[in-house]
Amino acid sequence: MPPFFRYLIACLLLLPALASAQTLDTLTTEQLLDRKGSPYQRAQLRPSRYMVFDVNHTLGGFRRYRFFEGDDIHFKARGIKYHEEVYQITDSTFSVLLANEVMNRDEPVTFRLNEIEKIILHRRIPFVTAAGTIFPAAGAVYLIADAVNNGQISKKSLPVTGAFVLSGIIFHLISNPTIHVNKNHKLRVLRTY
Repeated sequence: MPPFFRYLIACLLLLPALASAQTLDTLTTEQLLDRKGSPYQRAQLRPSRYMVFDVNHTLGGFRRYRFFEGDDIHFKARGIKYHEEVYQITDSTFSVLLANEVMNRDEPVTFRLNEIEKIILHRRIPFVTAAGTIFPAAGAVYLIADAVNNGQISKKSLPVTGAFVLSGIIFHLISNPTIHVNKNHKLRVLRTY
């Protein structure tokens, strides 16, 4: 074996040892959690308020969704749909930042909990969430491919296309349900300690 290859192999074998010999800064648990930036982890460090949306379905049972400061929330209040980030939470209200185009800056808008009409949840369900996007597109591709291959749209392709689109809509509604706030589905504010 030529000396060049021996040198190259020796360097490749020593490279991991040299990489692990570098000094690393040791951070405390609090610094690591704060660096991650997750609202759930920040709430563990210091007492704070957060909103809970308790959903009690007849068939599905009880489920609790939590919204911390910094989380995205999609809701309908005062007849308008909002998809914003939670800016601040108090005992009976929460605020979001909305763009003020006249002043060219973001301003907090406060909502009382009893003003919220609906909350739209965005859940990630494996395969179901992806199918909600892919199936309607697959139905459209199937219809276009049938029209290109046959020169016209055949009656046999319409049920298949309809089934793709309908199943995509159903999977989208399962992944992104709209839940009305009422006596069974309550929005409340809790505190961490």
